[in-house]
Amino acid sequence: MKNRNIIIAAVLLLATTAFVLEIALAEADSTVPANESLSASSNKTQLVSFVESALAFVQKNGKDKALEEFSNRSGSFVRGDLYIYAYDFNGTCLAHPFKPDWIGKNKLDVIDINGVPSLLNTLNVARTGKGFTYFIFPNPAHGNKEEFKIAYAAKVDDDWFLGSGIYISCP
Repeated sequence: MKNRNIIIAAVLLLATTAFVLEIALAEADSTVPANESLSASSNKTQLVSFVESALAFVQKNGKDKALEEFSNRSGSFVRGDLYIYAYDFNGTCLAHPFKPDWIGKNKLDVIDINGVPSLLNTLNVARTGKGFTYFIFPNPAHGNKEEFKIAYAAKVDDDWFLGSGIYISCP
């Protein structure tokens, strides 16, 4: 058990270092066309802006139209491996462009390969209003390879929330 904890700590340290390096590189070159994946040059500010634009879309267009757009793989809220997903506060998936089979199903028991309860942690962050969390999740832009993900979630109202995340690829 002790060795497992050391390995997990080392992986998290490496991932955090990669994230900091990625932010530094993103600040050095912050021009990315809107239709490209933002993962190579994203930072937390861009991630928050992306989720906030999705919140504005909900306000302008309503829940039903927004959930349809968020579930559309070729829609305006999918940019490479950066995409919007939506869940209710019971853990039921409302929208996910890369996991359509999850829509309508409760996914509160989803854990990552390290046993981190990814959806539960994200839901708890969103319940407070907004914030960041992290976990390992399949990256659709890399053949669903399991990668470290910094996620940002924001509450829409008392019933549901939106989220997105930046994948951190380690060679």
